[in-house]
Amino acid sequence: MLNSQVRRKLWLAVVATGLLTLAGCSNQATKQGAATAPAKKVAPAKQAKQAETAKPVTDSSKLIPATTLVTVPKGTSLSATIGQTLASNKNHAGDSFAASLSTPVKVGGKIVIPKGAHVTGRVLAAKKKDPAELTVALASVEIQGKSYALKTNSIGPSGKKDITFPAASRLKFKLANSVKIPVRG
Repeated sequence: MLNSQVRRKLWLAVVATGLLTLAGCSNQATKQGAATAPAKKVAPAKQAKQAETAKPVTDSSKLIPATTLVTVPKGTSLSATIGQTLASNKNHAGDSFAASLSTPVKVGGKIVIPKGAHVTGRVLAAKKKDPAELTVALASVEIQGKSYALKTNSIGPSGKKDITFPAASRLKFKLANSVKIPVRG
């Protein structure tokens, strides 16, 4: 019985010492902050507003780099590898298709759209024969989970026979309008 009371008192003393140490550290940090920054007299209403808008201090190694909008100019080449076969005798105007960029898009030596970025294309025209036609263009690019609209030139041969772009074909487009893409700096 005596042994358990001694243990309990010892445990309480350890807990109390730990709490006092934490309280002392907390108080010391407050005093250090007050010592390094000159005291400013602020009206109570301003104090309340400052408390509402105050932002916590964070570790600078965890900060997200700022993003800037970079304009990819009209006429920039985009090379895309299509993910499925497109055919004039199977596809219809309005069909969409998936592709990925075969090469990165750079502006001023900086990669704005990375190689492998997911792009979506549209079939603009599809006609079976006399003459067969298959016209496609790119409609959007996805970067870090966000989609950005693209307007490119259309490509598409015409001929007497059915036209097919096999899966994994690399198609080359040019931007018909410039596009703004956010880039992390």
